[in-house]
Amino acid sequence: MSLRIRLAIEWLAIGLFATVIVVTALSWRGAADFDNLLYDKLSAASRPPADTQVLLVAIDDQSLSALGKWPWDRSVHARLIEKLQSQEPRSIAFDILLSESGPTIPDQQLARAMGSGPAPLFQPLHFSSPGSEGRAYDTVLPTPTFMQAATAVGHVNILLDDDGIVRRTALCFRADEDGPAWPHLVELVYRGEKGSPSPVAQADGNCRTELMIPYSRRGAFPEISYADLLSGKLPDDMLRDKDVIIGATAAGLGDNFPTPNGEGGLLSGIEIMANMLGALRRDDFIQPLEMPWLVGLSLLPLWLLLVGFLRWRPRTILLMSLASLAAVLTVSAVLLAKHVWFPPSAALLGVLLVYPLWGWRRLQAMSDFMESELTALEQEGDANPLPIPQNRTTDMVGRQSEALAGAIDHMRDLRRFVTDTLADLPDPMFVTDPDGKITLTNDLLAERLARDISGGPLPEALDLMVSDEHRPAVDSYLAKSDDSTASPEFVRFMSKQGLTFVMRRSEVRSQSGLLHGHIHYLTDITDLARAEAEREEVLQLLSHDMRAPQSTIIALLDRDIDDNAKKRIEQNARRTMQLAQDFVDIARMGETEFVGEDVLLADLVREAADSLWPLARERSIKFAFWDSSNAAFVLAEPDSLQRAICNLIDNAIKFSPDNASIAIALSRDAGQNIVVTITDQGEGIAPDILAYLFTRFATTGEKKGRIKGTGLGLTFVRAVIERHGGSIVAHNDERGGASFVITLPVAPDG
Repeated sequence: MSLRIRLAIEWLAIGLFATVIVVTALSWRGAADFDNLLYDKLSAASRPPADTQVLLVAIDDQSLSALGKWPWDRSVHARLIEKLQSQEPRSIAFDILLSESGPTIPDQQLARAMGSGPAPLFQPLHFSSPGSEGRAYDTVLPTPTFMQAATAVGHVNILLDDDGIVRRTALCFRADEDGPAWPHLVELVYRGEKGSPSPVAQADGNCRTELMIPYSRRGAFPEISYADLLSGKLPDDMLRDKDVIIGATAAGLGDNFPTPNGEGGLLSGIEIMANMLGALRRDDFIQPLEMPWLVGLSLLPLWLLLVGFLRWRPRTILLMSLASLAAVLTVSAVLLAKHVWFPPSAALLGVLLVYPLWGWRRLQAMSDFMESELTALEQEGDANPLPIPQNRTTDMVGRQSEALAGAIDHMRDLRRFVTDTLADLPDPMFVTDPDGKITLTNDLLAERLARDISGGPLPEALDLMVSDEHRPAVDSYLAKSDDSTASPEFVRFMSKQGLTFVMRRSEVRSQSGLLHGHIHYLTDITDLARAEAEREEVLQLLSHDMRAPQSTIIALLDRDIDDNAKKRIEQNARRTMQLAQDFVDIARMGETEFVGEDVLLADLVREAADSLWPLARERSIKFAFWDSSNAAFVLAEPDSLQRAICNLIDNAIKFSPDNASIAIALSRDAGQNIVVTITDQGEGIAPDILAYLFTRFATTGEKKGRIKGTGLGLTFVRAVIERHGGSIVAHNDERGGASFVITLPVAPDG
């Protein structure tokens, strides 16, 4: 099994295992203690303000001392409620169980007081557990007398978490599935004020939602003693428009509970209800996440981290694991500020679980892989670069690491050897991966392109190497080279630098046959291509241009040889000799070094013109000579330069009409150059050969303009001028005729 497949299997197994652990922890609340502790700390950091419209009437130790041992006669409660009703409170929540009948007269007094005032009065019922006849609960209602007197009856159940702390509540409760849904006493107070159920009660259609209570600071709600209210020691308007909650707070009455209020001590049942009523009015009960959302949010950091394990380095994995822990805690705190509780312990457990598991399994997989690969390398004989070190460390992974380091060192040396070998190859080459990215080049290719193309795509490299004319052929060859049956052996192309190359492409495959890329070899055949072109030119010269005058001589020999025939034979013979001489001279200039001397260019040009004066006089052609070169010298080979200028003047005579004038001008340009301009009065140069006039065998078939010829003389002229470091151009003069412009550098002083 390959390392990649094994790591993928290990990765999936770890993810599934951690998922099961996280879901189990959520279902069994195995880390509830941590969640509760974190919730208590976070909720204590931001307390909501107490509702000032709520007033607590406490049956406290002072009241027990003043009114005697509990329970009191119900006529005492009747007097208290009558006094309350006279103060016009908004509502009265009477949190005292009245499920048993007492003496008739006190019960009747209390019932009359409960039903006679303007403020609605709500009283509690309770549930007995276990219930009768196999039921979980029995609903214990107030006696019928009090049921009829009260505005409504609701439950006051206290929900204790596993650690015995009251963090949650339920706004409605069913004793059994088919039984009635009893609203909480504070929900009845809210409905009495607003005329409709609270938003959270409306959302809890199935009567199963548990809400978390946002507690105000302990003692923040105004509280008065039952005895003080009964004795009339309080101002008359203190109770007006208040929601009064009456209940026990004395320690001996057992109606005090631990809450996460952070201030220590117990909280009475009526103060817990006051906090609930405040939360109803502010609509800021804290809602625990529903299980699907809780599972998804708990598993999200785990799987994000697992996906990151496939791409990140070990250091990054550690940092991201720590960041994931911090992110989970931050999300929990932020959601709590939004009144949503996300218990983070299961998510933290998942993150803490996958990091060491992945590290362990990856280390084990790498250890097994190194052991198997090193063993295979050792068994390959001469392929084994170095012996595996033995007993240098006591740790198995350490020994494997040392053996792997030795193999890597050898492979590094081997890579350097291959790189150096490629760098010393006489021709450019480069290597591409299967995606066409260039992974390796030698120095010669970088020199030819004047840039390093390593890391770039193959098409961009071809844009630099191949001329536009030959690019389709190269693309076709590369496309066909993947099919060995239809692939040509090589492709020939010209570069944008004017060099000619042959490209061969070969595949690089692993021992298992997997394609790793291609090697592209570029052989520079520029010299060979130039030789081929010259050979073709020689063949053309021999087969056409030199054969034509010889054929004319043979034809003339078959007739009577008069003076005219002799003259024509002489002209064709001289033409053949001139072609041969021009060709030899051009070839010789390519093989010999330039050896020049200082020459007064004006004198050399005049001598060339004088040598052709007899030919010009036969046709009454004159020379117009202008010299503004200021007696400038050039570094020249006099014979070849004079002959080149003679060729140009001879052409000017040949293509000028009788009685014409040929202008020869010498001048200095803005730089250190002398310019020689020779202009005739002929028909000019044919446009179809003007662009390549100085190439070999440039001809035209037009009757007007330049006559058909080899063009080898102008090729010789250009070769001579370029050998002297100058340049020559030709154009048609605006006034008619052709103009040749030679530019030569002035000879250096000294």
